[in-house]
Amino acid sequence: MDKFYKLVEQIIPVWAFIFLGSIVAGVIYAAQMLGFSYLDSTLLNAPTTRSLHITLMLYGPIMLALSLLPFALFAKEKLDLSDAVEPLKNYFLLWHLFLFMSVLSISLGVQRGLPFYDFAYELNFILAASGIFYIVAIFKIIKQYKVTPLWVKVSKALLFVAPLALIVLMNPTYGQVEKTLIGPHGDNTLGMSFTLIPLFYLMIKLHAKENFVAKWHIFWVLPLVGYAISVATRIFRGELSYGEEWVYQWLTFAYAPLLIKWCSDAKLTLKSTPYLVVSIWAFLFVMIQGNILFIPEIRWPFHRNDLVVAHAHVAIGLGIFFMSLSVLKYFYKLPERFMHFWLLVIGVIFVSLTLAGFDEAGVFAIDVISMWQIRLLGGILAVIGIIYFIVKKMKISKPSLLGLYHLNGFASDGLGALILLLSAPMLFEFLGLHFSPYYYLVFGFMGFVGILHLVGITKDGHLLAYFTSIARLITGTLFLSLFYLGTIDALGLLVGFYDISYALIYLIFRSRL
Repeated sequence: MDKFYKLVEQIIPVWAFIFLGSIVAGVIYAAQMLGFSYLDSTLLNAPTTRSLHITLMLYGPIMLALSLLPFALFAKEKLDLSDAVEPLKNYFLLWHLFLFMSVLSISLGVQRGLPFYDFAYELNFILAASGIFYIVAIFKIIKQYKVTPLWVKVSKALLFVAPLALIVLMNPTYGQVEKTLIGPHGDNTLGMSFTLIPLFYLMIKLHAKENFVAKWHIFWVLPLVGYAISVATRIFRGELSYGEEWVYQWLTFAYAPLLIKWCSDAKLTLKSTPYLVVSIWAFLFVMIQGNILFIPEIRWPFHRNDLVVAHAHVAIGLGIFFMSLSVLKYFYKLPERFMHFWLLVIGVIFVSLTLAGFDEAGVFAIDVISMWQIRLLGGILAVIGIIYFIVKKMKISKPSLLGLYHLNGFASDGLGALILLLSAPMLFEFLGLHFSPYYYLVFGFMGFVGILHLVGITKDGHLLAYFTSIARLITGTLFLSLFYLGTIDALGLLVGFYDISYALIYLIFRSRL
């Protein structure tokens, strides 16, 4: 068990920085919508920052934390989780690789133009591959049962179906994700909502003080049958009519009495399980709101569109996020004030965007730009708050000279590569240098060296300093040679001089570091 908790402790800082990155992308997008054009470079443009924000929110730490749910239930039932650690490391590795490739490809312009699934379809195969290691981790634990519980048997079936369903439903030709570009998409909403029902069931089972037995199964069976029919209709017959979409959309109403009944039977309260209860409230709110907005006569006067932004912020920012926190809280001590802080942030964003929507629909007059500014303020508040909670969790001690060497190397190469990847064309033009897309390969190598320096701050400091020094000598010499050949401008001279000088600092003075 200790090995599992240690794995979670090690992975949380990575997730925290990924989550921070998703919020920063959202803040930049909000600023771009207000006309801050200097933030709009070849890569760092509004469609890209929006896509990065959504992708990292939907497929980043929130989903990864949710995947810990079965292991929380195993821990509650006193099973040993040690055997799951190694396959889970590979699961996290592949998922993080997917995130890295998604971020890089989206930043370079590989986008599908979809509201919620903007990365290249082929990247789904990496997620499916990660699922193999996840299945192995689950099976290594459930073999400890003498009598396998029903929820485990159901989960086993879902584990094998999930990777295949991912590949099918995300397919550009016959999947459903392309249908989210325009509304209505009631069957898609029904399917996405249904995926949360078994998660809510398992979470309620996790947090229930007494043995919880689910009832009123008809309220999830009926929507499931409807969703299966809608998928089959799209595949074998073609597009759904608006009336058919309407029927599937309103089937989501069945989830309301089901969740209310389950919470009542499990005796969950806001005081005992705050994250889970808020998540359920948020889910019910957006479900009812979504059904109301599905009616054209209501949606059009109030919003003039099919995709309501504030609606999505509550669904993901409260419903799904708090769902993942209710799982994470089982393994990791969360800051007590974080819930109230995040409720404030989402409240500011939701109210400002909703009021802006009312003005655009002509319900009443209000300064939309001011509402967008408040939305930006909410995002900035989120960034500041998350940085505060990250720093508060960090154990900062006075660094050694070698630590300072690595810290400066990370700042110059790691953070420098990130800045250049996002805004190199604009910076090169400002400095009067020639920019070529091939430089992105150089920026990638810089980022790799920066990561080595980051690792060197805490472990294997001298070894990694030596490796980075050799790499800098080689690349620095190549850049100087290219400069003297006239195939690269003054940038080659600057890079070559910096890399060779920085490497020599360590190689000459390493006995004193």
